[in-house]
Amino acid sequence: MNWAIFNSDVTNWVVIGLVLSLLELIVPGVYLIWFGFAAFAMSILIWFSPLILTTQLIWFAVFSAIFALLGLFVYGYVFKKMQTPQAYHNLNDSAAQYVGLKVTVSENVVDNQTKVKIGDTYWLAITDEALKKGDTATVTGVKDRLILIIK
Repeated sequence: MNWAIFNSDVTNWVVIGLVLSLLELIVPGVYLIWFGFAAFAMSILIWFSPLILTTQLIWFAVFSAIFALLGLFVYGYVFKKMQTPQAYHNLNDSAAQYVGLKVTVSENVVDNQTKVKIGDTYWLAITDEALKKGDTATVTGVKDRLILIIK
């Protein structure tokens, strides 16, 4: 049953598939290509078994659901592979890179605050310990860009 511009239903579904695939390049998002694949699958199905329009639409809905789920799994796999390795999570957070590092206290602790020397830089630090200048402490974390230390 011919229902569109072209002479055969197969050609109609191929054109629909091409249009959906080309729209993928224009429209933001990443799912139209899967509906394009469903339209291509419809053209193959109709090539082997001609169907009436209602049945074609039902099969297109089935193929669309299958390809949409396939797309969900494909994109899930791709995004899982694209995750940032754990070694790079603190790349732009210089204070967090020092967790676990032994540091030298540069000033006596006053009101739970002090300064510690890391490399050639002095960092503000907070601690509950009564540390003196020259003591060694370990960085246990970072809070609001302040180094947290404990002896």
